[in-house]
Formats: sequence, structure tokens, C-alpha cells
Amino acid sequence: MNFRQLFKLRLVVAALGETQRLGWWNSGVLTGTGEFLFQQGFPRTAPFAQTRAGFRVAQLACDEALAIQPTPGGPISCHLFRLTPQLEDAYENERSRWMDEPEAWTDSFQSAWSIKAEQWPEALVDLAELDPTAIDWARQQTPQTAKALRMDDPFEINQGHIERLAAGFLCSTPGQLVVPYLQVAV
Repeated sequence: MNFRQLFKLRLVVAALGETQRLGWWNSGVLTGTGEFLFQQGFPRTAPFAQTRAGFRVAQLACDEALAIQPTPGGPISCHLFRLTPQLEDAYENERSRWMDEPEAWTDSFQSAWSIKAEQWPEALVDLAELDPTAIDWARQQTPQTAKALRMDDPFEINQGHIERLAAGFLCSTPGQLVVPYLQVAV
């Protein structure tokens, strides 16, 4: 699993989904203003704290759109901001190491803070290294409901699924969130 790409995909989608861009969730955390505010409280880890907050807002909006209510022992509904517990744990382990190399992420953060709605969906390719075939796939999809695009349920999630979970947001329009998701049996 390419966790660096997962982080960048989440960063681009979360930033573009904010209120002043595509309006999928009520947030302005992933902006220059958010950067200033987070630097006041988290001088060493500001961009990582900022993205954690932005990703959480996106996760809650996606959970709400899909009406996710975890069922013990049942299948797990996964979307870009909520993967299986095992993947989320592995991702968090990697992310915690990146805080020791903030300069490696400076360009990604600055690009996200200044991203414009007009850059959607090309920003997924340009800033998050998404395979363009995932964009082609997303353009051919039709959501099953006004808020959900269900993908084929895999046995286990791979990098291709992650890319489609990001690209599937193309089914959304400004102000109208459509969440791509899949279910994984536990």
C-alpha cells in the first residue's frame, strides 16, 4: 500500500471539498488561514495537525452521507477517509514518521492550501499522482443514490481501490457530495 499517495489523495479531496471550493463539507481548515491558525497552536507539527482536522471533517461528512453505523462482526463500509482498521493503523504508523521530515511535505501542503475548485479533478493527477485511468473509470460511473457510489466489494483493499475511492468523487458536483465506497467483510 502506498500510504504517501493515500495521504496526498486525501489532502487533495479534503481541500477541494471545503466550503469555499466545492462545498461538500463545512470547513475552511485546509487553507492559508487555517495554516496561520494551526501554527499558533502547533508550531512544530502545524500542517499535520491541520490535515488531521481537515480529514476528520471530510470523514464525518462522508460517514453522514452514507449513514455509516458500524456493526460489530458485520462488513465494514470503507471510503477514502475511512478504511479498514488494519489499514488505518498502518497508515497512522507511517504518518507519524513523516512528522520528522516536514520539509519533504512542504510542497504538498502549500499546493493544497492554494488549490482552486477549477483544478478539480486534474489536481488528483497533478498533486496526488493518481493514475489517469482512475479518472476515466470515474467518469463512466453512475451513483446508485443521490449521495453514494458503491464500488464492487473486494476481498481486500489494494492501491487500485484507493485510487478509485478518490476518483469516484467526480460523481459529486459543487455543493452535492457523492461518496464512493465499498464494503469489506471482516
